Amino acid sequence: MDRVLKIKVSAIAIYFGVAISLFYEQHFLNGATPLFEYSDVEFIVAILSLGVIVSSTIYNLAFYYYIRRLQYLYYALAQIAIISLLIQIENLFISPFNEIYGFSRDLYILEISQNLIVIFSLLFIKHFLLLYKIENLNRLINIVVSISLFDILFTIIFSHSIVIKFVPSFIWVILLLSEAQRSIKNRDAPFIFILIGWYGVIGVSLAEYFNFFGLDIKSFPFLHVAFALESMLLSFALSYKFKLLEEEHKVHQSMLLQQSRLASMGEMISIIAHQWRQPLNYLSFAFMHIKRSCNGDETTLETIKDANKQLQYMSQTIENFRNFYNPSKKRENFSIEEACRDTINIVSPMMQSIELLLSVKNGFSFYGNANEFEQVLLNLINNARDILNERKVKNPRIEIVIDAPTVTVTDNGGGVEKRYRDRIFEPYFTTKKGGDGIGLYIAKSIIEREMGGLLTLDVSDNRTKFTIKFNNLSD
Repeated sequence: MDRVLKIKVSAIAIYFGVAISLFYEQHFLNGATPLFEYSDVEFIVAILSLGVIVSSTIYNLAFYYYIRRLQYLYYALAQIAIISLLIQIENLFISPFNEIYGFSRDLYILEISQNLIVIFSLLFIKHFLLLYKIENLNRLINIVVSISLFDILFTIIFSHSIVIKFVPSFIWVILLLSEAQRSIKNRDAPFIFILIGWYGVIGVSLAEYFNFFGLDIKSFPFLHVAFALESMLLSFALSYKFKLLEEEHKVHQSMLLQQSRLASMGEMISIIAHQWRQPLNYLSFAFMHIKRSCNGDETTLETIKDANKQLQYMSQTIENFRNFYNPSKKRENFSIEEACRDTINIVSPMMQSIELLLSVKNGFSFYGNANEFEQVLLNLINNARDILNERKVKNPRIEIVIDAPTVTVTDNGGGVEKRYRDRIFEPYFTTKKGGDGIGLYIAKSIIEREMGGLLTLDVSDNRTKFTIKFNNLSD
C-alpha cells in the first residue's frame, strides 16, 4: 500500500469514526419517514430513467450470456442493485410510488441495496482492470467487498447496517475509481467514458448527501437521471472496449501469421542454402584447379578473381537472407548502421531505377532484436518503393539517414494525403491496391512496444519522412 492510498484509507477511517461518534442519532430515522409528492413530469422522468437502467441491465446480461465475460455480469448485477436502491427510495419517500409499490417501508433493504452496489461495482472494476493488465488493486477490492458482505450480514441480523449507514457507497467507489485512474497510464476512450459516467453519479450523490446546491431526490429524480446516463455511458464503454479487444486480437493473429510466414521462408531459404553450398564449393575448387593450370595467364587469373567475387557475393546473399528471416527474439547490442546496410543488400535488387541512399551522420548501437528493426526498415522501404512506382515519379529516391538517436526514411513520392495522415498507423487501413493495411501498424508496434522507441510520420514539400526515434541507447 503506497503513501497516497494510505492517506485515502486513513481519511475514510477518520470519517467513519467521526460520523459514528458525533452523528449516530442523525443516521436513524425515528417514526414514519416523510413522503414527498412528484409532479407528472418528475414521475415520468423517474419512470423513463428506470426504463433506461432496466434496458442496460438486459443488454449487459445478454452480452454476458453470449461471450461469458464476467465484467458484463457484474455490471448487470450492479445495475439490478441500483434499480433496487431507487425503488426503495421511491417506496420510502415519494408519492405516488409508495401507493404503486406498496412494499414494507423498512430501511434495511435500502442499506442492503447500497452494499450490493458497492460489491458488484468493485467486482466490475476488478475484472475491467484486467483488460488493462492491472492487478495491483485486487487486494484492496477484496477487502472492501469483505467489509460490505459483513455489513449485509450485520444488517440482516440487526435490521440496520453499521458501515454503509455512516460511510456511503459512493465513498468506496471514489476510493477504487481514483486508484484505478492512478494505475492506468494510457487511458483509452472506454476508460474515460467510465470515469465520466461514475463521477457524474458520485457528484450527484455527494450533492444530495450533503445537500449541496439544493439537490434532493425527493424534489426531483436527479439520482435517477444520473444513474440512467451512467448506465448508457458504461454500456457504450464496455461495447467499445470489446470492439477494441477484437481488433487487437485480429492484429495479434495477423502478427502471428506474419511471423509464421517469415519462419517458413527462413526454413525454405535454409534448405536452398544447403543445396547451394556444395555446387558453390565445387565451383570454388574448380577455379583453384583452373588457376593452377593457366600458367599465370593474366586474363585467366583476372577472370578467376571476378568469378570468385561472384561466388562470395552469392554465398553472402544466402547468409543475409537466412539472418533476415530468422524468427529468433534474441536481444543484444547491434549496430544500427550494419542493420541498415544488411537491409539495403536485401532490397537493392528490387529497387530497379530507384536510387537508395544511406547517410550516416552520427552512428549508434541499440540493445534489442536486430531482426525486428530490419523488418521495420524493410517495410518502410517497400512502402516508399511501391508509391514511387505507382506514381511513376521522375528521379525516384529513397534516403535513409542515421543521426543518433534517430533513423529517418524519406522518399520523394509526393507525400501522404492530409486526410489519411492521422490514420496511417491504424490496423487494416491502407491506400494501396491489394494492401492488407497491417504493415505500418506492425512496424509501429515493434518500434514502440518491443523496442521502446517512437515511429512518426512527417509530410512536407511532397516528401514523406518516417522517423524512428530510439530511447535508452547503448553505450
